[in-house]
Amino acid sequence: MKKVIWTNEHKNRWINICDKWINFKATESNPNGLKNQSNELINWLKKLGFKMKIIKDPEAPYRPIIIAKKPPKNNNKWIGFFHHYDVEMIHKDWKTNPWKLISKNNRVFGRGIADNVGPLVQRLMYFEEFDNDVGVILVIQGEEEIGSPWAHKTYSKLNFPEVLIWLDETGYFYKNGDQRLMNMGDSLLLDNIVVGLENTNTKLGIGTRIRNRYLTKAFGLENCPCIAHLLNDKPYLSIGPNDDFTKVHGPNESMDTNILPISFEHLNVVFREVENLA
Repeated sequence: MKKVIWTNEHKNRWINICDKWINFKATESNPNGLKNQSNELINWLKKLGFKMKIIKDPEAPYRPIIIAKKPPKNNNKWIGFFHHYDVEMIHKDWKTNPWKLISKNNRVFGRGIADNVGPLVQRLMYFEEFDNDVGVILVIQGEEEIGSPWAHKTYSKLNFPEVLIWLDETGYFYKNGDQRLMNMGDSLLLDNIVVGLENTNTKLGIGTRIRNRYLTKAFGLENCPCIAHLLNDKPYLSIGPNDDFTKVHGPNESMDTNILPISFEHLNVVFREVENLA
């Protein structure tokens, strides 16, 4: 398989795209921002060669659900990813302009950078370059921050090829730099991925703490449409570039850009293990 390496060019482009997306102000109180953000996503996915289905809520057509598929070349191996493109509104004072990406000491600050603009942009950048014989399914909604009412009605009706593993929108690193590796399920593939991630972290001088649990959800696990309707007992993995300093939904939300190369390497591990699965 082709290994994708994160470079300074990736970082600079990632910052520029994230700045543009954060400036959309894609909150429920700003329908135009959600519309602009969803159009941006749809256009990018088209350029990447994904086949798409756009599902609109008649009561809120400005924030459609985006289903994007890119089939495997010669087999029936699929990886599923779920994300959202809306961001939380501002509730408390920020030290910086929340709608402008600010860089300081290897961290970038802006509303939605960690939840979920930054991780989503990085994965789309990965899909620009990966050449693996593995299919990708993306399920992306625009109402996660208000409880996902339309997604709950829709996700239960979706039909996909058999997905071997679902990846959540991001993951976390502890303050000391160790990765909090969250996974659920029982399969040889998941075991191989976890071992691969541990070995990769060891080579990078990073510790790994495995947690058999889902990523924390603002409205509770039972109200997450992805976990409730998409998993269907398939293996689950939560990896991504957020950390304990991120402050999701809080003032001065941020990400550490030093973690981005590690997250690219982790995606290489996932795709490699799926591709090598007999």
